[in-house]
Amino acid sequence: MARKCLRLDLNPGPPVSKPGSKTSEPPRAEYLFPWGQSPFSNPSSPQACGPTVHQVCGKNIYMKGFCFVLDSKLQQQKTIPAALQECPKQENDIVFVIDGSTSIDSHDFQQMKSFVRAVINQFKETNTLFSLMQYSNRLKIHFTFADFQRSTNWGNLVNPILQLRGLTYTATAIRKVVTELFQSRNGARKNATKILIVITDGEKYQDKLQYKDVIPEAEQAGIIRYAIGVGDAFEYASAQEELNIIASQPAKEHVFQVDNFSALKTIQEDLQEKIFSIEGTQSKSSISFRHEMSQAGFSAALSYMGPVLGTVGSFDWSGGVALYSSNEDPNLKVGVVSSGYSTTVATWNRVQRLVLGAPRYQHTGKVIVFTDVDGTWKQEAEVKGTQIGSYFGATLCSIDVNQDSNTDLILIGAPYYYEQNRGGQVAICPLPRQVRAKWTCEVVLRGHQGHPLGRFGEALAVAGDTNGDKIKDVVVGAPGEEENKGAIYLFHGVSGASINPSYSQRISGSLLSPTLQYFGQSLSGGQDLTQDGLLDVTVGAKGQVLLLRTRPVLRVDVSITFTPPELPRSVFECWGQETTNQEAGAAVICLTIYKNTPDQLGDSVAYDLALDAGRLSPRATFAETKNWTLTRVKTLGLGNHCETVKLLLPYCVEDSVTPISLRLNFSLVGQHITSSRNLRPVLEVGSQNLFTSHFPFEKNCGTDHFCEDDLSITFHFSGLQLLVVGSNLELNVTVTVKNQGEDSYRTMVTFFYPPGLSYRRVSLTQNWRPQRSMRLACEAAVPENKTLKSTSCSINHPIFQEGAEVTFVATFDISPTATLGAKVLMKAKTYLFPPFQDCSIAVCLKIKCDISSLGVQEELDFTLKGNLSFFWVSQTLKKKWLVKSSAEIIFNESVYSQLQGQEAFLKSQIETTLEEYEIHNPIPLIAGSTVGGLLLLLLITAGLFRLGFFKRHYKEMIEENIQSTHFSNEDSNSLTDDLTAPK
Repeated sequence: MARKCLRLDLNPGPPVSKPGSKTSEPPRAEYLFPWGQSPFSNPSSPQACGPTVHQVCGKNIYMKGFCFVLDSKLQQQKTIPAALQECPKQENDIVFVIDGSTSIDSHDFQQMKSFVRAVINQFKETNTLFSLMQYSNRLKIHFTFADFQRSTNWGNLVNPILQLRGLTYTATAIRKVVTELFQSRNGARKNATKILIVITDGEKYQDKLQYKDVIPEAEQAGIIRYAIGVGDAFEYASAQEELNIIASQPAKEHVFQVDNFSALKTIQEDLQEKIFSIEGTQSKSSISFRHEMSQAGFSAALSYMGPVLGTVGSFDWSGGVALYSSNEDPNLKVGVVSSGYSTTVATWNRVQRLVLGAPRYQHTGKVIVFTDVDGTWKQEAEVKGTQIGSYFGATLCSIDVNQDSNTDLILIGAPYYYEQNRGGQVAICPLPRQVRAKWTCEVVLRGHQGHPLGRFGEALAVAGDTNGDKIKDVVVGAPGEEENKGAIYLFHGVSGASINPSYSQRISGSLLSPTLQYFGQSLSGGQDLTQDGLLDVTVGAKGQVLLLRTRPVLRVDVSITFTPPELPRSVFECWGQETTNQEAGAAVICLTIYKNTPDQLGDSVAYDLALDAGRLSPRATFAETKNWTLTRVKTLGLGNHCETVKLLLPYCVEDSVTPISLRLNFSLVGQHITSSRNLRPVLEVGSQNLFTSHFPFEKNCGTDHFCEDDLSITFHFSGLQLLVVGSNLELNVTVTVKNQGEDSYRTMVTFFYPPGLSYRRVSLTQNWRPQRSMRLACEAAVPENKTLKSTSCSINHPIFQEGAEVTFVATFDISPTATLGAKVLMKAKTYLFPPFQDCSIAVCLKIKCDISSLGVQEELDFTLKGNLSFFWVSQTLKKKWLVKSSAEIIFNESVYSQLQGQEAFLKSQIETTLEEYEIHNPIPLIAGSTVGGLLLLLLITAGLFRLGFFKRHYKEMIEENIQSTHFSNEDSNSLTDDLTAPK
């Protein structure tokens, strides 16, 4: 829940004087960074730090950091350090050496004088003295440091300067500056920084001295030299090389080059900044910062000697820490490369260790442990990150898991560690016990999948014992999850001084407020801020601080016992009665409720009871409801609460082998607790809410509880002496089975007979106990060979009682074409426990997958791909097969145990039906059809030929036509003659 917070107006202390100014002023408010970047939790004296508090000194801005120690009422108690330090009073002595040779015209010489006046004016409020010398082939000192210090108007020192004209003796001029101007007789100060500025338009000319003779003298005198080259002459390499020789090293930081004297004003600001940087370092080298930019308070911890502040900017931003045992300067400053970003204190056997994080070390990060040995901090161990850019060591947290006053673990955050689906991780590293011991971190905490930019581990805090198991827990912030809405994770400590790598709770910032941003950016825990007896966690977000209250945690233990311990035989042996309603006994159900706070509990606990859950016909019922289920809703307090429920057997029990199961499933309905400010209790994460107990049946196995039966079997062919195949269609076998020992379980009779016979039916003819039904079930087995078949019959499964006797007739059909020989041999055999025969043809392939870790409610999907091999198909002589695939969870039972009643969820099986589809080759069919068609055509053709179908009669018809025509002509001629003959 969010709470309204107080605003603290923190006063950094007395004003700070600026050297050279007539007034004093405090640090400028616009430069102050928000306080509280690195608070550490100490109930009696909390601390708030502003590591980027700015202090303005002239043109320099320092960031040394500032911290406040508050009392329990959040009132300012003291500051660290006691006050902001005064601005550095660094003395600078600067000499201008200007070129007055003939190559420079009068106008350019005046431009050079204007540049000198501008530079001097920039340092008017600092403790800086100036001197100026002009050179050609003559040397003239225009004013010394003493003249500048005595002058009330320094402009009068520069304005009267006239150009000398002549040659260019640059090396001689530098020697004169070293030997004369930078001397105490001319006003030079002993502790001042010596700076020489040489302005020239070209190379030296006809100067008998060489630079190799004078530059070492300037170096030995500690003079920082700047060379300013003006004009086109420095386009040549030799002229540029001369500038590099004149200037201090590195040359690129001390050489300026412009095209003309009018452009000198363009380098004025650059020259000023370089000289100011020298002043800010409090040294004679422009690359040596110590604690001017330390940013003390970037991280903070509290040791027995005093506050320890991380100083990331110390030693040119190499980093380090400072230990303050008083309000003055720290009496211990440790410089460690890239350290100070995170700091924590660990204790082992009353010896404190200082743990520093260096997340930028070699781009992978490093964490170092120091031990206090007689007031001297010595490095004891270190561990390095593994991924570039992971920022390993950005956050640190030391935790005493088992609360024995010794630090057990160091939690190291790497918020930018990248995985495919998760961003950030926290390494759990046991505190090294020996000096120079190898430090390893084997366990890693990770956030929820799906947040590659979550920055898990950005903040770490000890939450205290939130669930009442006397072991401390930790909370981890991930402000980048859900597009920067943020989330926090709670991890419980476990026995053995470690942390459970699976988080127990995840709180998303979007659930608290849709506008919340960067929830989990900072964390603090382990304190009861609401005074309700429960620890609270403070979570920082963008512009907000949220106080999360822990809820009372309940733990419930359940025990179920039966009276009597076993169901008596006199109750479940019904002797033929279908309905009994006999009292089977009673179940005593006890719930013991614990809570992590001592106040009273008024919660409603609901639980359901079920008998023989999962069976189609439960064998027992509750006497109260006459049903197999019972529901209770009760208001219970802390302690042990028991209830007795009576059980009935409504019907005669057939299965008296499998125990009757009683399953209890409970839920908690929390009520408001007044003493906890109306908080509702919650059940402990991972608590078991499903319990199963079993009520076994009493066995008739004697005093040794080990059943030994004595089975005997006789059979005959029901008076049949001669079997006539074709006449007799059935063969009846009368079988009598007796048990003259103790109860027999899963008794079976197996018949072996020739292939000419086939099993048809079985019928009960005589039962020694007619008042109790006897069950028979027979099944013919698939023949293994062609010479012998078998059929097995179960006798009163599951129990064939002591002294029981049964007679039944098994009928077999006789094939009319059977060849049985002279004798029919049939065997019958009883089995107490029939052997298990592996008749499978296919060989199962087993694949084992090792799961290193599996979180609560975490799901894992496995996809197995491959090809089924059908080399065994031909042995089945079938076209359809059933493929069974099963998966089973196996775990180390010596370490873990399965919840009672949940065994069925450890194994799962699916069945897939495969059917063979034959792909026919059409080529033989086409070829055969073609050949057959051709043969048929040939046969038809031959038949038609024999019938003369193909014989032509056209010629005969022509001949017959000719003959008929001839006869007709003869007749017509005769007729003509008759008509023309005279009368």
